[in-house]
Amino acid sequence: MALQFEWRSRAEGDDTILAIEGESHAVVNAWVADTDLLMDLLNDMKGFDSISGNSADDSKHDPQEWGRLVMARSEAGDILSIDPGLYWDGIGFWFRSRGRDPHPFGARN
Repeated sequence: MALQFEWRSRAEGDDTILAIEGESHAVVNAWVADTDLLMDLLNDMKGFDSISGNSADDSKHDPQEWGRLVMARSEAGDILSIDPGLYWDGIGFWFRSRGRDPHPFGARN
């Protein structure tokens, strides 16, 4: 089953990361976004197979129900889609406002 991962936002700070099954385009898993999870999505995507305790209610199988699409990546890490305005608003909220950098080697981490 090929997956893609989507960062979706309903409002500032109300963000979710979704695992989407490629063929059906249905949500198969959902996580409440936090800075660590977003850093993984934005960088190496190594932690998605081991995430626990951060699950959101994944009964909403249509990705649109989770808010506006900020960014989508393939399972291999390719960026499939990005909304630049939403992306930079999210970076500002989740990282810059906290004095953090979304890259693990950022000077302010």
